[in-house]
Amino acid sequence: MHVDRYIATTVLKSVATVLACLLVLVTLFTLVDEFRDITPGYTKGHAVMYVLYTMPRQLYDLVPYAAFIGALVGLGVLASRTELTVLRAAGVSLVRLFVSASVPTLLVVGANQVLGELVAPAGETAASSMKLRVQRGDEAGHIISSHWYREGPLYTEIGGYAQEGELVAIRQYRVESGRLVLSRYADSAVFVADDESPGHWLLEGVVETRIGPDGTSVHRYDELPWRSATEPELLSAKALFDPAKLSFADLHFQIRYMQREGLDPTRYQVAFWGKALQPVAVLGLVLVALAFVVGPLRQAGLGARLGVGIAVGLGFKYLVDVFGPMSVVFAIPPWLAMAIPVAVCWCAGALLLRRV
Repeated sequence: MHVDRYIATTVLKSVATVLACLLVLVTLFTLVDEFRDITPGYTKGHAVMYVLYTMPRQLYDLVPYAAFIGALVGLGVLASRTELTVLRAAGVSLVRLFVSASVPTLLVVGANQVLGELVAPAGETAASSMKLRVQRGDEAGHIISSHWYREGPLYTEIGGYAQEGELVAIRQYRVESGRLVLSRYADSAVFVADDESPGHWLLEGVVETRIGPDGTSVHRYDELPWRSATEPELLSAKALFDPAKLSFADLHFQIRYMQREGLDPTRYQVAFWGKALQPVAVLGLVLVALAFVVGPLRQAGLGARLGVGIAVGLGFKYLVDVFGPMSVVFAIPPWLAMAIPVAVCWCAGALLLRRV
């Protein structure tokens, strides 16, 4: 038990140190990149706020690689002091070493999943909304960015988003039997929660044109309810964000909506399975780290281990980045596309350990 705690503590300290270093570097690079994007409306103050808001997301993305490099460094420290050799001579198996190193990484990954589900999406929403509002906004502070949404025969174009979740410049078209039967424009829309139903959108400043066999008629309404079976989150500014920046709940809403409407949800499914398989991927990277330390990097120095760790981490990232688009292009099931890099990682670690 003391041996397991000692190994876990050493690995955890290394993971925390590597994670802090990577976060500082990535934050500085992001800040420099944002400073290059300065516009008359988007100031350096906005850039700093953007970086602070996106820091939880940066942390979430860095954890798998920090866990691998940290495990490599932590186990390497034990190997350089011949402690791993003593432990193995005393009968401690490689499986036990792997379990001892995996426990702290799983704790970090567990906390990271909570961060990625609760904190990072909120920060990303605040950061992206602020940037879109400043760079692509109007005088009222609305985000001016068109987004199309379909529900059955009704096609909706949302022209922008207000800070309080209000929709602006909504255009709707109803097509039945291949013929346009209704055209509607609303200045804005707010979501109204009902006590006995999921709620509905209330369109304001509505001009509606009905097209029939006998001609057209125009009707005006101060307010008009729009009942939709879709969660209001799908009609928020989150619809403009990259799928990888959404939470499990938001991805689930998007996937369910797109499947219901007969649309292709592959991009969102790839992001969903990438998040779901992250703990398994991290354990595979820890296995590779252990295989390197007890194998080819047993006598290597810290610099060599860091170099190998960065190279393997980048290789794993590129593998994930390749199989994601391949799922879309070649119709590979998203779960399989995201599982292949994880399986490659586990197989590489197992093969390296067999040569020890």
